[in-house]
Amino acid sequence: MGTRGDEIEPDDRVHVRRLDAVDTLRWSRGVLADSLELVGLAFAVGLLSVVALVGVSPTATPPTEPPRIDGWVWPVYLVFFVGIALVWGAVYATADAAVEERDPSLADRLRHAVTRLPALFATGVLTWVVSALGFILFVLPGVYLFHRLVLAYPACVIDGTGPVGSLRAGWRASKGNAATVFGVSVGYFGLAVGSNVAASALGQYTVLGRLVSAGLTAGVLPLFGLAFGHLYLERSRNW
Repeated sequence: MGTRGDEIEPDDRVHVRRLDAVDTLRWSRGVLADSLELVGLAFAVGLLSVVALVGVSPTATPPTEPPRIDGWVWPVYLVFFVGIALVWGAVYATADAAVEERDPSLADRLRHAVTRLPALFATGVLTWVVSALGFILFVLPGVYLFHRLVLAYPACVIDGTGPVGSLRAGWRASKGNAATVFGVSVGYFGLAVGSNVAASALGQYTVLGRLVSAGLTAGVLPLFGLAFGHLYLERSRNW
């Protein structure tokens, strides 16, 4: 997976079958069924948002002002966001292992994800800056740029590329594949928004609402992370 000692040379890379959006998600579902530890990991990280809830106090019911937030909550949220990045990294590493028919431990995948965190954060900043420029010019250029660059994230984790190299690899991997990337992305954002609505219906500042949000995210994030990983691999391994 990028920096591992037995890194596969380009000429020896496994051929990855190209799939449409629906079949990509079916593949992801099958891999996730064999990697349920990813669901547990995502849920464990999601529980940090429940812990942070203890330090958030609504000012009124219904709230007319921003809630009061205790100082200790911000470090918890920081750990939460770092944890989410680690989950994405572990999921991309799982996609890479699945297409190569390897079975590394969760600890190995997490260790690899940790080494990629600085580059992954930098890649995220560059991706959002470029996409934001597109949104400032007009909405459609921003949507287009985001979907041409979204595969930079799995490129960063799987192949160990730097931030600029990841953007280049993501752009190249999405060439001629934008419709499938867009379809998977729409599915992800649709389910993510749906889970937030469901959680909010139970109360934005309630333990039950946050638990439901964490549970739904625990299933949605790994499923679509595996899909994005496969979309990158099916292009990068067939160049």
